[in-house]
Amino acid sequence: MAYQSFSSISEAADKVSFLAASNRPFLFAIDYECKECIIVENPLQQREILFSVAGVSNVIKSQQPCPLGQHLTAYPESLETYMRRFEIIQNGLRRGDSFVANLTLRTSVETSLSLYEIFMATDASYSLYVPGRFVCFSPECFVTISSEGEIATHPMKGTIAADIPDARNVILNDIKECAEHATVVDLLRNDLSIYAEHVTVERYRYLSELQTDKGDILQVSSEIKGNLTKDWRHHLGKIITSMLPAGSISGAPKFKTTELLRKAEGMERGFYTGIFGYYDGKQLDSGVIIRYVEQDSCGNKYYRSGGGITAKSNVKREYDEIIEKIYLPFRKPTFTEVICIKDGCPQNLDYHIKRLENTMWYFYHIKSEFPRLDVPEGMTGIVKCRIVYDNKIREISYAPYERKLRKTVSLIHDDDINYQYKSTDRSRLTRLLKEAGTDDVIIVRKGAVTDSSYCNLVFEDADGNLFTPSDALLRGTCRQRLLDKGTIREKTIRQANLHEYEYVYFINAMMGLDDAQKFRLADVIYL
Repeated sequence: MAYQSFSSISEAADKVSFLAASNRPFLFAIDYECKECIIVENPLQQREILFSVAGVSNVIKSQQPCPLGQHLTAYPESLETYMRRFEIIQNGLRRGDSFVANLTLRTSVETSLSLYEIFMATDASYSLYVPGRFVCFSPECFVTISSEGEIATHPMKGTIAADIPDARNVILNDIKECAEHATVVDLLRNDLSIYAEHVTVERYRYLSELQTDKGDILQVSSEIKGNLTKDWRHHLGKIITSMLPAGSISGAPKFKTTELLRKAEGMERGFYTGIFGYYDGKQLDSGVIIRYVEQDSCGNKYYRSGGGITAKSNVKREYDEIIEKIYLPFRKPTFTEVICIKDGCPQNLDYHIKRLENTMWYFYHIKSEFPRLDVPEGMTGIVKCRIVYDNKIREISYAPYERKLRKTVSLIHDDDINYQYKSTDRSRLTRLLKEAGTDDVIIVRKGAVTDSSYCNLVFEDADGNLFTPSDALLRGTCRQRLLDKGTIREKTIRQANLHEYEYVYFINAMMGLDDAQKFRLADVIYL
């Protein structure tokens, strides 16, 4: 097991402070009731608990995003059942026990995706996967602490579908949402003030857009900052636990509100609405564990969602909002076509049109017309045109083409790489190139030769026969054109058989076989 589990929150806090003071990287997660804390030392070196915190992760997610049709089917409790919970909260609000309470529900869901697949397919600022237990894909920050001791939090309160007419003004002018947000900001400002000085609200009720499988949504957040003492690392555990549970997912005042929520919800939340974070040895970043799917011992899955209740809340509207929050924020895939333009004339355009149409249909079930290409005046010779698109064309750019000359090429292995569609996400390819430390790489997957970092490959034997690997990662347009013409042939090329060839050509849309670089296989470096 790659992690330690603590049932004592004070022991966990001491461990967090010890690791932080020792400048040792660690990952931690604390449940809502503060009954369990998970701590993983050197989390980037293990692959049991997977995480992603503001771009730092111990895993590279699949380059092939999840296609249409992979979603959740929810079986929420009835409005009548929810109304009984809602009334418990309203009674507490009328008594003055609370000003705002974040009422949450546990909803049975069905999906063909495993928890692991959900983690790999979704995109969020704060993602966490604990095998057999839960996955979260949260957009909400808990606190960040810089190496200089500046502490900040970004409470997120207020959500609306982005396609609602005038959605921005609707959410910002909603009286109930304004009151709820103001209460949470005031609560978190006080939480930060327990250990921080000069606490101020830097930004108040700003909007951010989030993409989900149900459509884009707008969310309202604020930014609060303060300054910790220089020895904050020695007290990090206490600083974090003093602010639990997080105000944005409990309410105000905390003690009475959490009692009220426990009565209304009728069950423990566990890690849902707890927190988790990553300390890299210098600074901390952490998120609130929302947007959450859990799994029981029988494999049944449940989605947890919630919303803030105030005296001005409407029960039907709150019920609908909780159901609307049951979604998976799949990464919105973006793709690219690179087209060679010679003296104003696009080359091999039919192949690019076909690939763009096939990609759009597979991921979005959309038929789209290929855009008109207009090279800017004064740009002559060979021009590189780059089209970026998802469900529609997002960008078209032009630049003079500069050919890259490889002086060093190495052979590198990656058995899990996948680049079937021409995605703009080249992180895995970039990582392989960085690991190799050479100008380019020949990638071997499960013993079979595939492609280079940005070119298809053509191998020439002693008799001048030309072959391209049948295991190519990407069916490039130049490669397909040469196959259609019969200039090259497909063949499974194993690493063990590379000695049968003398040269390798690097081809892509900008470089056909005639002007591709020809590299001696004897000069390839074997890592």
